[in-house]
Amino acid sequence: MKRTILFVMLTCIVVLSVKAQLLVESNGNVAVKPSTDPLASYFSVNSSGNATATTFINSNVSGKDIGMWMLKRTPNETNNDFSMGIDIDANTATLSSKKSFGYYTHVYKTSGIDSDSGRSYGVYAMAGNATSGWNYGVFGTINGENDGAGIFGSSINQDCGFNTHGRFAGVFHGTVASTDAFWGTAFISTSDYRLKDSIESVNTLCIDDIMKMNVVTYKLKQHFADTGDTTTIPVNYYTDDTGLLDKNHYGLIAQELQEIYPDLVYEGKNGYLAVNYMEIIPILIKTIQELKIQVDNLENKPDKSPERKEEGIKSTDLLSSSILFQNNPNPFTENTVIKCYIPDGITNAVLYIYDLNGHQVDSKNITERGNVSLVIEGRSFDAGMYLYSLITNGTIVDTKRMILTK
Repeated sequence: MKRTILFVMLTCIVVLSVKAQLLVESNGNVAVKPSTDPLASYFSVNSSGNATATTFINSNVSGKDIGMWMLKRTPNETNNDFSMGIDIDANTATLSSKKSFGYYTHVYKTSGIDSDSGRSYGVYAMAGNATSGWNYGVFGTINGENDGAGIFGSSINQDCGFNTHGRFAGVFHGTVASTDAFWGTAFISTSDYRLKDSIESVNTLCIDDIMKMNVVTYKLKQHFADTGDTTTIPVNYYTDDTGLLDKNHYGLIAQELQEIYPDLVYEGKNGYLAVNYMEIIPILIKTIQELKIQVDNLENKPDKSPERKEEGIKSTDLLSSSILFQNNPNPFTENTVIKCYIPDGITNAVLYIYDLNGHQVDSKNITERGNVSLVIEGRSFDAGMYLYSLITNGTIVDTKRMILTK
């Protein structure tokens, strides 16, 4: 009997001493080191919990850098398919919430703290020493038949994503950067007219600007990435996984191209300039079109004419022919602009406008030379389709169509 009484007394002493550290309420909620407030979560640590969370851990404790550390060690067995430190299953089949998170992290410095010190990682993952080629720091995939993305990355503050309208391994809302090469089978650029504004045809001579471009060959210069640490070993900017540093490269100098096509040059926050090479392709296409017109014009001239010498076509010949461009806009309702190029050697140039019956309805003498722009007023004509022809020195250069709507 005495032993029983003694055991009960010792148990009470232990419970009383632990009560300040462990709290179990009558409804079953449990807390470790709670505050004085009623428990709001089923299980909480260093807090009374939060009504929106079944488990709540507050790591705001001096000297504690890790909120929760879970270590999973797998025995040396060969029949283990999975080894998981944490397995989270957020089944939303019975939930009506618009957003569901299997795992949600929030790392954000509060106001009043120096934003230039330290670093923050929403998710920092590391993998290695598995079968070569099968180590993934972060692996994302979509399941089911609906569209989405395995990984969605955004540079927009508090972005919640958008409809991807397709199934993608990765979707990025913002600029994507890489220090080395991009590998892929095809590069597809969005070019639907419904996504464009202020569309105008390029009616200026592109060949002159192309001739100004200085194509160079070069090698990449290795430099160090800005890691924010001055005491650690410098990190190379180029990892050179593809041998970029060893190969010769061909391109343009951004500072030089900026003088010709400033819209094709961008400046990064690091101060370095970059070139949009993809949009140089349309300029090259336009140049080829110009050359094709000039070659056709030369082929239509007598073999022994002064403008086509017997020894063949020279580069100077290609720059000495007249060119007629398509009017812009077309169709038009009020005014449209017809551009053309008239070389200095042309003594007479006239633009004629005809209706579809072949009747001349207007003409404009061109006294300027070089790039010329002619404004055609829609109020001068009835709605319909018209032909306009450029004739220089008595020879037809080209004929094009324009449409007037009212």
